[in-house]
Amino acid sequence: MGTGEPRIERIDASRARLAGRLGFHEAAAAAGRWREFAAGGGDVELDIAGLQQVDSATLAVLLDWAAQLRRAGARLRLTGAPAGLVALAHLSDTEALLGL
Repeated sequence: MGTGEPRIERIDASRARLAGRLGFHEAAAAAGRWREFAAGGGDVELDIAGLQQVDSATLAVLLDWAAQLRRAGARLRLTGAPAGLVALAHLSDTEALLGL
């Protein structure tokens, strides 16, 4: 993992933290990283208060992660979402998909 990629810290089987940068430059590399916090097999609470940058690419990655978890029979719920991400999710009517 390079210095520009987001950090994922698994707290326990159902909780994880996401920190660092997750914007346009990091989105492609981050797309498959949902497996790092989904190994528990159930719903996941992801604390994203540590994100340093959010944009539409951040939203796209988080929506993809939520879709991957749904296919696996689980749900993603975000906590600590920055105001900018909440606004983007509201504008695109995707709050419920992210558990916001």
